[in-house]
Amino acid sequence: MWAFLAEGMVVFHLAYLLYLSLGGLLALRSIRWLVPHVAVVAWAIIVVVMQWRCPLTTLEKDWWARAGETPYTGSFLDHYIFGTYLPDGSQALVYALQLTLIAVLYVFVARRLRDPAGAGATPVANPGSARLAD
Repeated sequence: MWAFLAEGMVVFHLAYLLYLSLGGLLALRSIRWLVPHVAVVAWAIIVVVMQWRCPLTTLEKDWWARAGETPYTGSFLDHYIFGTYLPDGSQALVYALQLTLIAVLYVFVARRLRDPAGAGATPVANPGSARLAD
């Protein structure tokens, strides 16, 4: 059971990271996604800047230990992402790119909030107001 929970936490953690990176796209679709996404981004920034241990990683490691496995050392990202899919030492670059992506998405969200009809789209003339030439 503990191994199942630990594996589930890995999936949940990956889903969290995906939402962190791309959740702004959901805010473009519906503004209801904006507040939860801002909260997720704020939490991630705090954890990285303050160098806190992520509670999801702590739970996962605890559950691996309860399952009789030896928990990995370091962070979730260092274990599963950096050195596996991305080169070691690229953390700062990846964080900067991720923050840039989020900021760009928020610019589009802000534009959508200012102009809900089309976020800057050119207005179309009312076809009913045009007169046909005789």
